[in-house]
Amino acid sequence: MRMKFNITASHNNLRMISFRTFLLLITVILAVIIARYYVPVRIPGPMVHPLKYRIISAGFGLVLDISRFLDSITGIPYYTILNTIVDSFDPIKIRPFDHGQVVYHDQFIENVLVRIYTPKNISSTSLLPVIIFFHGGGFFFGSIYSHDTMNYHMSMYTGAKVIAVNYQLTPNVHYPIPINDSVKVARYVIDNYQKFDIDPTHVFLCGDSAGGGMAVVVERHLRREQKSIVRGVLLLYPLLQLVNFRLLSYRIYLPYRILSLLREDILVEVANFYINTTFSHDELFNNRHLSLDDYKNFYSKINLKILNQEYNDDINIYQSLSKSSHPDTSKLFNENVSPLLADDDILRNSPATFIVACTYDVLLSDAQLYFNRLQQLNVTNVVYREYSIFHGVMTFVDFPVAFNEAFDIINDSAQFVVNRTTLVK
Repeated sequence: MRMKFNITASHNNLRMISFRTFLLLITVILAVIIARYYVPVRIPGPMVHPLKYRIISAGFGLVLDISRFLDSITGIPYYTILNTIVDSFDPIKIRPFDHGQVVYHDQFIENVLVRIYTPKNISSTSLLPVIIFFHGGGFFFGSIYSHDTMNYHMSMYTGAKVIAVNYQLTPNVHYPIPINDSVKVARYVIDNYQKFDIDPTHVFLCGDSAGGGMAVVVERHLRREQKSIVRGVLLLYPLLQLVNFRLLSYRIYLPYRILSLLREDILVEVANFYINTTFSHDELFNNRHLSLDDYKNFYSKINLKILNQEYNDDINIYQSLSKSSHPDTSKLFNENVSPLLADDDILRNSPATFIVACTYDVLLSDAQLYFNRLQQLNVTNVVYREYSIFHGVMTFVDFPVAFNEAFDIINDSAQFVVNRTTLVK
């Protein structure tokens, strides 16, 4: 009996030691993660939920490093792993907001995958407005799934059909393929409006970040083709130029590494992947890819002198400029790559435009400069709103990572659409 008791006691002691070792291991791992990812996160400015922001940013930093580690041992690119992780949540996502107000399905249009959202309780005889949406993600990340909740709410709040476009991502393809995919879908939808039960006179284009720039470019393509006039474009913290990475908002917010994703090593890939170039980190972020003539050309196009002088208060700029342009710099000035820099005549005929800017964003200057260019050219029906939140917030509309500012943007965007559909009926 004593021997059996001793054996049982020994087993219990071993279990206790194993459990304590396990707890210690978990504690050490958590401590390392917190020290490595959570502690370094810097809040870029006042916001309602700074703790939530820090946790999300730390999470992205962790997932990014895991993806890059898997990339190193499997050869699967880290951005493919990231997209796979994000997209895998779509079939299993809990949708507490879905009470049947909107139905949606996936299909192909011109060999491009789209997700179509249709509001219910709309007269079956009515042709609906349509919002064609282009997701952000630097042209190599994101999908119709990453922006699903946002598009659901846009359809619900506007009473419009939303068609989200899953254009091909870089670096598997390069410019102009993503633009071509998007134009093909928009053109087909407009030409076959009866098939989609939409009103061809109430077409809106919308996009966030890189998708915002794409919305501008797609509208210009349709305008040149003399398709039905696009009633409005909605640009949510848009990426509108790839020439100058030392604008004021870059200099202010790049050190914060917003969401652990807006950082130099990733942003340089945005440009290189999209237009198939080999700019170095040092060249882009010190403007060493630009000559003095390039630099003057950039500022002459945006007529920066009428803006606050602090935009151009970069005392080191002339020391960093190159004597001659990088061989690929001319690609960056292409109006379809940097739509901010298009000629005045192109911008002057822009449709009604809703520009959303985020205060804590390296792309804030893009939005401000585009708004000011449209104002200079006396373009009517231009609305500019700035929200004290970070870049990419439109992908954070699901519990428990939702931010109120994202719904503010959705509501204001929906109102922009509603105002331009009800007033003309």
